[in-house]
Amino acid sequence: MQDNGIQLLNIPMGPGSQDEGEMVLDYMKMPSEMNTYDIPVLPESDAVQSCPQAVAVMEQLQDLLAKYTQGEATQSMVLDAMPDADLDMLNQILGEGEVSAVINGEQPVRIQETVMAGVWRLRSFNTQGDVIAETLEVADVPACVREAAFRTQRILNVDPDNMPQGVLNAPSVLVEIAEASEAFDGSVPEAPHVINLSLLPFSPEDHNHLAESVGAGAVTILSRGYGNCRITSTEVNGLWRVQYFNSTDQLILDTLEITDIPAVACAAKEDLEDSAERLKEIREVLV
Repeated sequence: MQDNGIQLLNIPMGPGSQDEGEMVLDYMKMPSEMNTYDIPVLPESDAVQSCPQAVAVMEQLQDLLAKYTQGEATQSMVLDAMPDADLDMLNQILGEGEVSAVINGEQPVRIQETVMAGVWRLRSFNTQGDVIAETLEVADVPACVREAAFRTQRILNVDPDNMPQGVLNAPSVLVEIAEASEAFDGSVPEAPHVINLSLLPFSPEDHNHLAESVGAGAVTILSRGYGNCRITSTEVNGLWRVQYFNSTDQLILDTLEITDIPAVACAAKEDLEDSAERLKEIREVLV
């Protein structure tokens, strides 16, 4: 299969670190300019008519948006058999939205939200880096994100009397995380338990010990909808690290959330309704 889909962000995985002198987290480079919504440059109607499978997918996508109800099973379709020209046309029409993600593992998955919030392009790869599956999915967040986020888990065993040198405040945070994680029930939507690390006197040793204790999960999400936001799963059930950066890549808000999926990564009900209306307008112009 040819690798001709939407270009997706290759986001590095793993916990961050801090240098005691500079106090700058060693994370991937964030976008350095303000991101705003740009209307995709739509193709000419005649060109669209020459790609009947792309037209059929847009019609089916309209049906999926109408059927989907937030909180229920995602709606999806497989794009593997689409001719290259039709797939290119579909990608041009759908464009790229504000949220992208990568799921690390033996068969990595790269995910890109389209300009229609709640409509996602997913591409799965084998160990050689070849595309093995292309999917279009309608959901608040793709199902595979929830499935993969905490597929490897660890139990926090906090011993405040046996901490590495320089660790001061991490033990109390780890105790709070352990209690909140144990009480977390992902089957019941509830308000997230949030710990704001930006308000705590955390030393570099505290940050390093926290990162080592909770581990790095399989999912990393980058959202540009509320500033530049990096969201990473951990190996502690329900625990996400949610970090906001300014335009110069400086960390301005560092939080931990015990929740199903952080809200900043999800398409809201109103977003999905708007996407259905936007797709209808696009189809009226092109088809």
